[in-house]
Amino acid sequence: MAKVSASILACNQVRIGEEVQAAKQAGADLLHVDVMDGVYVQNLACGPQMVADLKRDCGLPISVHMELLRPEIFWPMFARAGADILTFQLDVCRNPIHLLREIRAAGIRAGLGIGPAYGVESLRYLLHHMDWLILMSVEPGYGGQPFEESIFEKLQRARQIMEESGRRVPICVDGGVTEETGRRLVKAGADVLIAGSFLFQGNKIGRRVRSLKAL
Repeated sequence: MAKVSASILACNQVRIGEEVQAAKQAGADLLHVDVMDGVYVQNLACGPQMVADLKRDCGLPISVHMELLRPEIFWPMFARAGADILTFQLDVCRNPIHLLREIRAAGIRAGLGIGPAYGVESLRYLLHHMDWLILMSVEPGYGGQPFEESIFEKLQRARQIMEESGRRVPICVDGGVTEETGRRLVKAGADVLIAGSFLFQGNKIGRRVRSLKAL
């Protein structure tokens, strides 16, 4: 059974508190918070105050996904805000091992995000420094994009590299997660389903969280 991480990017921002509580009551395991700078992606989303408020009022672990340039500058403010997991995109970081070590040294789980246009071969050199892997099945930046079928090949390869290296970390899939794609992803080896649009659009939050949890 995969865990469900509810991505607040797709929430109604006027009703975010009640929608997050509905996801929690239905059994969501984590909250996924996308942080976007308008430079790495053409969108702006979430600052440290949002993380701090969710941490104080929600009670679920907070996974912060930094979809921004220069994560080495920004991660400390989200650490101070209460993030439990901090993930940065591999393609924007020149010294990923150093940054992973810094995040871990702060007592926070360190994660890598890999976009749909990039491979997973570098994982063999990074796995022993990380705690969390996000494989993206859409391009970073916006919810509701078409699902990239190449994710299944990457899931298989990531699991193979983990088995060869003797180091296993949770594999999360971010983007285009529905009940249909979620079933296939769990079968392919995903540990965490990051879902936004599917959960928060259509006023069916509870039922949809439960449907993913049941996969």
